[in-house]
Amino acid sequence: MSLKKIITGLIVLIIVFVTNVSASQTEIIAKDGQIDLTNVIWKDNLFELTGEWDFYWKQFIVPQSTSDSLSAYKKLTSNHPGPWTKTLFDGTHQCSADGFGTYRLRIKVPNENRVYGLKVHSIFTAYKLYVNGKYIDGLGTLGKNKEESKAKFLTKEIPIPVSIQENTIYQELDIVIQVSNFDHRRAGMQQLIAIGEITTVINKTRDTLILNLLLIGIIIIIGLNHILMYVLRRLDISNLLFGILSMIMVLRNITTGERIIMHMFPNLNWEMLVRLDNFSGFGTISLFAFYFYMSYRKDFPKVMFYIIMGIGVLITALVFSTNAWFYGKFRMLFEVYIGLGGLYLVFGVLLVAAIRKRSGGFITFLGMFLLYGTAINDVLSSMGLIKSAYIAPYGIAAFMILQSYLHTRKSAHALKDNQNLSEELKQEKVTLEERISVRTKELSSQADELGKYRIVQEKQNWINESLNAVTEVMRQNKDDLEVLADQLLSTLVKKVSASMGAMYLLSKVEGEDKLKLLANFGLSKEGSIEFLNTKEGMVGKCFSTGKEEFITDLPDDYFVVSSGLGSSKPALLAIMPMKIDEMVIGVVEIATFKEITDVHKEFLRKTIVNIAAQLNIVKLNSENQQVLEEYKGYKIDLQNMQEDFRKLQEELFMLKEQK
Repeated sequence: MSLKKIITGLIVLIIVFVTNVSASQTEIIAKDGQIDLTNVIWKDNLFELTGEWDFYWKQFIVPQSTSDSLSAYKKLTSNHPGPWTKTLFDGTHQCSADGFGTYRLRIKVPNENRVYGLKVHSIFTAYKLYVNGKYIDGLGTLGKNKEESKAKFLTKEIPIPVSIQENTIYQELDIVIQVSNFDHRRAGMQQLIAIGEITTVINKTRDTLILNLLLIGIIIIIGLNHILMYVLRRLDISNLLFGILSMIMVLRNITTGERIIMHMFPNLNWEMLVRLDNFSGFGTISLFAFYFYMSYRKDFPKVMFYIIMGIGVLITALVFSTNAWFYGKFRMLFEVYIGLGGLYLVFGVLLVAAIRKRSGGFITFLGMFLLYGTAINDVLSSMGLIKSAYIAPYGIAAFMILQSYLHTRKSAHALKDNQNLSEELKQEKVTLEERISVRTKELSSQADELGKYRIVQEKQNWINESLNAVTEVMRQNKDDLEVLADQLLSTLVKKVSASMGAMYLLSKVEGEDKLKLLANFGLSKEGSIEFLNTKEGMVGKCFSTGKEEFITDLPDDYFVVSSGLGSSKPALLAIMPMKIDEMVIGVVEIATFKEITDVHKEFLRKTIVNIAAQLNIVKLNSENQQVLEEYKGYKIDLQNMQEDFRKLQEELFMLKEQK
């Protein structure tokens, strides 16, 4: 099969892929500031919060509750994604690009314990995010004028924990985003915000970053390779131009999408980030023109070359010498330049070169067609005109690989013409032997790595199964704190093949903080200590410092002095704090006559975080219930006193009448 047929087939596959993605996506559109996600499948799915959001122009507000209609404020409707400049604030006039406002969307979700996550891309240009009236996250500095505001771009994965509530079949997330913009012509939330489980959000972001880094690595290697080829053989300037073009494509990849450059340089100035973004998008068409002109001069008229180059240089100078607000006035002209210039390069130069059967013309045309087509696809998708996957990095990689192939082939042909046939055969033999040796080593290494991976996977499976077992215990015991603690401790001790265990929870005893023995496993009554001081012994030390300890050299009198684990001396003692964020609420103590492995330790660390959170929730619920019962008792006593007072008044009245 010829290379032309292979590349043509690749284009068809990409087109089919994009079409299928577009057709298979199921949209749930927000209406009148609300969206219902109670019946969706959350696992491994992200849902784009497209549609009608409530919008309050030139207002920074936060609802007091999800039922708060904010009727005191003038509500507009803004379609997301999109700029607020398309929103009419008085029926005839559109909101200006510079200004501020509040977006609101109420999301119905299932009444389940779940940690949701928002995937937030660039919001122009600063924002604060609230959920159910509580500040969650933000970026930049909000302001009502240019002096108060400070712009910043960064993609974020924002967690939103939700706990199950009684007497309701669903819960409502009241998403409020306050936005201000005085730095950019594009205003508001122009890039999609998506919601899903936080693990799904993080995993998809991670996968995207890994793919982008892989593509960036490929392009960097290709670019540096061709720059080195030019250094070694200065006669062919196309290698240098292609190397520079590769570095510009890397710049494009790291300044858009996930904006990887912000992870590399967190303090990068916002204006510089926007300049790099616009330069890599609008200014690079002149570099492509220069590169293609050097390769296909006979097919590229000089007049068109100078026009494209001149406009490109002017745009680059404008971007780097003025601020984003100023050169943003000409964004429409920039986009027209990119559209027409790109079309001319693809069909006016490269297609002509391919038809005239210039060397590498067909492959260059197909590579640029892929690059330009995927870029147009992403632009239309970001504008909301089509619904398709983000595939521009694939187009960039395809173009670079195809061009690298052409340059490599060209260099290979030049080398081949200067070599003796016998030397080629000899070198081929040596190369073949080396490849066999390398491949043999690779296969051996892969077998070793596979064995290591299988061991790691088995350990991870055990940790996941053990975590699921603990989760099941928490699910089945939600009302009784002591039963829950007893079941959890029993599960922990058995999972790590230990012999004894104790669980202490911070409690108030006669106004003093004490560590109360909430549950024990394998302890005798004589060996149990019901209360410990918060600074007493190793348990108190663990509580005070919040640091875990795995102790093998225990003193003989340890248990009598400072532990609730009886008088037997174990081989190892694990003392681990139960934390909620950085606050310690208790201590878990596990004694074993066997070794606690690293897998056991990883399991204990992960599960004790969840146990601490669950115990705290159950404890708070119990305390709330106790307060409610006391309140009911006070209410009955008050009613009785009122009744006695009423009877006393009646008696006094009767005595007065008798007199």
